Amino acid sequence: MKNFWKNVWDSKGNSDSKNLLYLCGWEHLDISIDSKQIVNSIIEVMNIQKNDSILEIGCGAGFLSREFKDFNFKGIDYSESLIQKHKEFFPTNNVLVAEANSLPFEDSSFNKVFSSGVFQYLPDLDYSLKTIDEMIRVARDSIMLVDLKNESTHENHFYFKKEILEDMGFIFSECLYDKNKGSNYNAYLKLEDL
Repeated sequence: MKNFWKNVWDSKGNSDSKNLLYLCGWEHLDISIDSKQIVNSIIEVMNIQKNDSILEIGCGAGFLSREFKDFNFKGIDYSESLIQKHKEFFPTNNVLVAEANSLPFEDSSFNKVFSSGVFQYLPDLDYSLKTIDEMIRVARDSIMLVDLKNESTHENHFYFKKEILEDMGFIFSECLYDKNKGSNYNAYLKLEDL
């Protein structure tokens, strides 16, 4: 499954498109998507302060990242072509190619670590749990998984059962961009609660 989605994202990154909705996988939704509103919600839930260091897992071409221009922000993505697009569109953003389950950072490198719309594209539970472990390892304060699926909507999607995350101490909130659907959710973990 990993190769399936990696090929999808690399193909988007290698395209001539400059449409961030397309490049970051939001083009198929039939609702209005506002990156500023989503990021403001992430900032509110995570209590992100101006001096906090932030890591985004799966930053893609920068749909959400662009809203963190006034923050100490870093992003990673496993698609080299999407990272190249990101650097082209937002040359001041600090982004690099890396795997989510093996982050190239020291322990406790960031105050806050989040991912948005990423986990459904991970290959399996093992990779997902290692990704969460890595997010916890590099975070000092909290982590947030934004836009998790309650159920698979594509044959190649992975979805986390809420019970697993609940057992890990996560708390849940409704989808940040579509409050009416109820099919997606967010999971938040304050590390002091571990």
